[in-house]
Amino acid sequence: MDEVSGNRGLISKTVNDLRDEGLIEPTHRGFALTEEGFLELVRPNTDYEYRNEPVRLSTDGPEVEAFLRVITGRSKTRTGSIVATTRCDMRCKFCYYNLVRDHVELTPEEILREAEKRVKAGNREVVIQGASPHTLDTDLVEAVELIKLELGVDVGVGTGPLIPLDLLEDLQRAGLDYLKLSLSGRTPEEWEAITGRRRGFEEFWRVVRWCHEHGLEVTFVGGVVGLPGVPPEADAERILSILALNPRKRIVQFNPAQDPARGPLSPLDRLELIYKTVRSKLPEDVLVKSCCISPMTWSPLYDIRRYLDKVVCMLGIECREYDGCPFTGRVLEQRIMNELYEKGSVSTEELARRLRIARSRLKRRLESMESRGLIRRTESGWTIARRTS
Repeated sequence: MDEVSGNRGLISKTVNDLRDEGLIEPTHRGFALTEEGFLELVRPNTDYEYRNEPVRLSTDGPEVEAFLRVITGRSKTRTGSIVATTRCDMRCKFCYYNLVRDHVELTPEEILREAEKRVKAGNREVVIQGASPHTLDTDLVEAVELIKLELGVDVGVGTGPLIPLDLLEDLQRAGLDYLKLSLSGRTPEEWEAITGRRRGFEEFWRVVRWCHEHGLEVTFVGGVVGLPGVPPEADAERILSILALNPRKRIVQFNPAQDPARGPLSPLDRLELIYKTVRSKLPEDVLVKSCCISPMTWSPLYDIRRYLDKVVCMLGIECREYDGCPFTGRVLEQRIMNELYEKGSVSTEELARRLRIARSRLKRRLESMESRGLIRRTESGWTIARRTS
């Protein structure tokens, strides 16, 4: 554990501890100290130091978030994800990036700054991903070069199957450590059923062959499950085949096919069958991971949580910073779902206090969410609705 001067013995505290004690609270910019937290944790006008770099504390904003990461030690996650672009050249029918209104497209310098944040938080490698980062072309090569030169950590790129082989060659020369691809079908028919496109299947395996022939590691994620027309057994078999392709892989990632406004496209019992089958056939030390893309995703993922080890935001954003999510813009709803997910049941008054919002505005939103089946009222307060179909 790294030494931090001036932290007044908080090295053993976790962010959850501090939040539960009312010393910090989520804001649209990350975590902020509450008034009680400021009085208890911080000596006014004190500068804190981490690895000989100053960390100045305030009562709001990213400085506090950086400090909290420092005092809680290194990140538990090996890999830090960076969404470099939300643009894609495939436009698969299931893909959430098709729904983005304001596209993200980072410069090499911006990608480097994001990588620096993740390395400071303790990540030992970074993966540049998004929709199809290879559409950044030479900027992607420059970003990989900068990270390798400035930070010296492993760098991966998660992209689509249409990446040009000459660009892949340039990336390998720049120091790329591995490529990450989504296994969206084992046969042309399965590929088309899942993506809605014939294009991409041959290109996918051409890229895989090139990586094997040129000594570049390639790793796979499972894409989506639960699309209409794809049997749940086929979904489970495809996900399980990822481990056969990557025997050393300790995390298997796949997501329910879903619409941000309506939630998963398959009923809960079908999704549960897929997740249960995968979990039962994986070794115990292999984790199952899925992504959330909107408030509508929380309820089904919560219901099948016994088969899940990790749920993350599609963009790699901590949910407490969900204001920046380009998929829905339903910031308040996501914050409400976060509170209910963590606390189980919360009254309107408590929600209003925790979210710092007028009860009249909150009440209208709660009633709207109730009418859409997201949440329900109980004697003890509001709770996430449990789906049965």
